[in-house]
Amino acid sequence: MRYKCTVSYDGTMFHGFQIQGSLRTVQDEIEKVLLIINKKKTIIYPSGRTDSGVHALGQVFHFDSDIEMKEENMRNAINSRLPRDIYIKKVEIVDENFHARFSVTKKEYHYLIDFGEYDPLKKNYRYYYPYKKIDLDLVYQASQIFVGEHDFRSFTKNQKLSNTIRTIYSIDFEWNSSLLTIKIVGNGFMHNMVRILVAMWLECGRNKYSLEDLKSILGEKNRRFAPKTAPSNGLYLFKVYYD
Repeated sequence: MRYKCTVSYDGTMFHGFQIQGSLRTVQDEIEKVLLIINKKKTIIYPSGRTDSGVHALGQVFHFDSDIEMKEENMRNAINSRLPRDIYIKKVEIVDENFHARFSVTKKEYHYLIDFGEYDPLKKNYRYYYPYKKIDLDLVYQASQIFVGEHDFRSFTKNQKLSNTIRTIYSIDFEWNSSLLTIKIVGNGFMHNMVRILVAMWLECGRNKYSLEDLKSILGEKNRRFAPKTAPSNGLYLFKVYYD
């Protein structure tokens, strides 16, 4: 039986989602629980990885089990054994053709930037921007350059990928007092892609790069032309979409 799970987690104390030896990861914590429930090693397959410090409100993974259990019972069985910084929001029994990664149609990431007074209690959950002089209209204009299908090789840490063409469907800015949430929806995102894009838009707002510079960097297809990366703690995997 195949179970699809929607999970949220606080990425602060994790070295990312994917198992990395003895380091604490989200995947390792979940698989430890499934070992108890299924009484054998159970591998989970996520929609994609998240890096150290990155949070998730709607990450998705699936796993197969010989145990037939009601969806809510499986959710409770997993949650009762998980550490407090991981929570299964929903469990669904799905067809075996479903794959958490390969069935994805689009993903939505949110990046939170606070331009207000620093609050140490929120420091792990948003990027407190250190510079006060910034043209936020220019930041928005910079972001809109990247809507559509482009080769984003200049904006990923992984330069070994053979295909770096991705489509961004929308980029929206939402304000709540001093907090800016940048909402990015696309068909797929590469390693550090969102964080590099956000960092470069902010640099444009500080007049370190022009709009024409960003267009040129996009065309260069070389990461060395986009050297900035925004901190991981401001990034959230908000939702994964499926047909």
